[in-house]
Amino acid sequence: VIITLSFFSCSPSRDKMLGKIAQMETDLKTTQKVDSTAVIELLGAYQNFASRYADDSLAPEYLYKAAGLAVGFNRGVQAVEIYESIIITYPNFKKIPECFFMEAFTYENTIGNFGKASEYYNKFLAKYPDHDLADDAVSALKYLGKSPEEMVREFELMNADSLGNTAK
Repeated sequence: VIITLSFFSCSPSRDKMLGKIAQMETDLKTTQKVDSTAVIELLGAYQNFASRYADDSLAPEYLYKAAGLAVGFNRGVQAVEIYESIIITYPNFKKIPECFFMEAFTYENTIGNFGKASEYYNKFLAKYPDHDLADDAVSALKYLGKSPEEMVREFELMNADSLGNTAK
């Protein structure tokens, strides 16, 4: 009993955690130079809050923010793990479609695993064919793994074809 009481008395309250997270977010937004240590600490704070208060409505929001931060700081594997945990733990979260899309995007652009990217873009399209990001997923699949030069050639060919068709 004493150990349990000391654990709860030593751990920060929800309000304290929220205050700390808000301060960390503000500090990160207002700083001129990005501090990777601050980013890692904020990632941890988001995940700690979600772990401690898993039933709180902010838990999936904070995990989503954590995954976005991870992507932005080239921590693709961590981002994919977080997106996957959101999908599994919070299936009714309003941003589940975005989690599927971002998982695919992360595999493509951060990790460079085009097979997994294709798999997740296709999962996204199968589940959410009418979502605002569906066109982006179709385009991503079309150009997946192609170099910028290959994409430019394809655009040039499409433009030449369309100009040829309008001249007829």
